[in-house]
Amino acid sequence: MTPDDFLRRLAAVRTHKRRDERAPHKPLLLLLALGRVARRQERLVPYEEVEPLLRELMQSFGSPKSAVRPQYPFRWLRTDQLWDVPRFRELSRNASGDFYVWQLRELGIEGGLPEDAYDVLRADTGLLWQAVGEILREHFPESLHREIRDAAGIPEDGIAWEADVEEALPTPAVRERESGPPTFYSFLTRRRRRDPLFRKRVLDAYEERCSVCDLDIRLGERLLGVEAAHIQWHSHGGPDQVANGLALCLLHHKALDRGALGLEERKGTGFNVLISRDVRGERTGSLVDFSGRRIRPPRTRAMALGEKFVGWHRREVFRGQPSTPT
Repeated sequence: MTPDDFLRRLAAVRTHKRRDERAPHKPLLLLLALGRVARRQERLVPYEEVEPLLRELMQSFGSPKSAVRPQYPFRWLRTDQLWDVPRFRELSRNASGDFYVWQLRELGIEGGLPEDAYDVLRADTGLLWQAVGEILREHFPESLHREIRDAAGIPEDGIAWEADVEEALPTPAVRERESGPPTFYSFLTRRRRRDPLFRKRVLDAYEERCSVCDLDIRLGERLLGVEAAHIQWHSHGGPDQVANGLALCLLHHKALDRGALGLEERKGTGFNVLISRDVRGERTGSLVDFSGRRIRPPRTRAMALGEKFVGWHRREVFRGQPSTPT
């Protein structure tokens, strides 16, 4: 297998994306496997060992409406030629084709990357970091990348986490591939370009203040800690339009992307803040105190949030029921 062969398989992984629905089960299992490669661990891992790790990732970063079934990607990633279960033929399957969890546990069934994929990743560190970045950018917003990487056990070394693909400095292995004829890697790099003016337009629309808490701290003339957030994630069809953006401080941006914070229409007069009842902690005031409050409106009605983007976030990201405003 060549690096391009691996990247082609990675780009062809089939996930359920009907109506931009989220189903990151396979990507999360792949990230766990890449973490094992990065830490120089054995290729195969028992299902009983990977199950709690994958369950935690799915609960934290999967769709709130999807059932948490770690056995699903352990079975179906095989069809994408990126997962190997050597004792596959010993296992029974239910009517849906899934493995029975009790068999996976009792028989000590192991799974992992195919040998050829594992070998090419071990030999090419640049390809490994590129694969991690591709998965994160394809399925999750940038605000969650570091947290997901840490949860999957992927070390930071060599990864340009804070830059877009086209701005990141490529590793030596990547530079060597790019110096020759066009490759599939080159295609992957080009396909995710974003509108560089999205951030400026969104911050201008909300007068460079957090739409939830009005934060507008500056260091000299430079805005500090306020970002342009996508409501419907860019990775899931969300456009770089002001109608799909909010100016948010770091905390409220992370809360939006994790599903702790959501939005609710105010019958044609804007949107209210929703805070999930699942938010816990001794000092939650910076979130819970804003429950039910109106989101700061943009400067003009033409810049107003799009209902379809808010609806997508409510279905695919917001977790649990909204808390009751005090």
